[in-house]
Amino acid sequence: MGVPAETTAVDRGGIRVALVHLGCARNLIDSENILGRLGSEGFVLTGSVEDADVAVLNTCSFIGPAREESEAAIRDLVSRKKAGDLRGVVVAGCLPEKFRERVEVEFPGVDAFLGLSDYSGIARVVEEVLRGRKVRPGAGGRPPQGRAENLRLLQTPSSYAYLRPSHGCDHKCAFCIIPAIRGRQASKPPGTVVEEARGLVSQGVREVVLVAEDTTGYGTDLGKGGPRLPQLAEGLAEVEGLAWLRIMYAYPNAFPWDLCRVMREQSSVVPYLDIPVQHGSSAVLKRMRRGGTRESVTGIFERLRTEVPGITLRTTILVGHPGEGPAEFEELLSFLEEMRFERLGAFTFSPEAEAPAGSEDDRCSEEEAGERLKAVMELQAGIHHAHQLGRVGEEIEVLVDGRKGAMAETRSWADAPEVDAVVMVDDPEATLATGDLVKVRVTGAEGYDLTAVPAATPVV
Repeated sequence: MGVPAETTAVDRGGIRVALVHLGCARNLIDSENILGRLGSEGFVLTGSVEDADVAVLNTCSFIGPAREESEAAIRDLVSRKKAGDLRGVVVAGCLPEKFRERVEVEFPGVDAFLGLSDYSGIARVVEEVLRGRKVRPGAGGRPPQGRAENLRLLQTPSSYAYLRPSHGCDHKCAFCIIPAIRGRQASKPPGTVVEEARGLVSQGVREVVLVAEDTTGYGTDLGKGGPRLPQLAEGLAEVEGLAWLRIMYAYPNAFPWDLCRVMREQSSVVPYLDIPVQHGSSAVLKRMRRGGTRESVTGIFERLRTEVPGITLRTTILVGHPGEGPAEFEELLSFLEEMRFERLGAFTFSPEAEAPAGSEDDRCSEEEAGERLKAVMELQAGIHHAHQLGRVGEEIEVLVDGRKGAMAETRSWADAPEVDAVVMVDDPEATLATGDLVKVRVTGAEGYDLTAVPAATPVV
């Protein structure tokens, strides 16, 4: 999907550039870096490819369907260029980082392929494309690992923004090629992360969402006795004006347990954790190379709920992995029934040639994987709805992300942006604005979401 970009007042020869963004929140930070660089160096940014001279596509290649989406977007942009609607096409991000040789051959109409970088050279790349010059590999900028990202043009509502404390991943999960794309973990110094957060808050951001390939692994590459996630969270909690700090993409093993104390003591560090466990069968977890068992994973979540009363837990499940037979899938369902996660996402296994599990064939068919995915989501829908019904009648604090007609679209601290539920607040007079933190009374649970009225509204 295309990410809308603001038009700057600075004009670099009237050249208009549109960015098309694909992928996850970490990819969105890359897109914001690209836009920030282009805007700061005088290009006119437009949210419409139809109005652009040059299109920059930021790609995703985590799994097969993501690569297919990226390649379809390339074909669309190249066809627009061939028709004379674009003067240049630049393709950046994960796809050319990992599959550069193949895509260069397959898409000769692309003017420049840029792998992952800090994108400090993106403006010069666009100029070279417009001049018809060949763009060398690596022209996008320096490697991104561990560097500050202070020139982003935010593409999220002003209520929240993503912040990346580290790049890369040291895990070797059998189904995943992210380490081969993003490299080994490289943590930013804690002072750098805190300064980035201050910069975001100075722009009006109320919630900072920490995202990395392995957020709870933060600092393990900074040496023995070096800073870790709990210390980083404490430093971020001291940023004046920051209302909520949310932690996503935590890895269950080697969990930094002092983080529980920080969540209890720091009101701005919301009691919410996203910990993708991937499965509930010990046998499948072993095949996935996840380094844990059902019992150890269960113990982690039980301890979290004991140490942080009222915590909201989100996880992600992968179905159809090699080694998941009917018995293992039933183990997964019983695990989910036992854990009753407040929030959950799920997807089916995608055989990646570059991943260890990609060539293993003892797996179910795509059709069966789809049926298993449906069963997981049906089970979770009931669990989720029960959680939501339990909140009806409560007064909760919500953060306003935007509007839909006469309703304000908001979230509680128990819901991460883009992936979790929303709270639709009756606000016909439009008294609530994006970024407001307000108290509301929950009046109903509709599907995944809640409805509410301002807390001061009389009960009829």
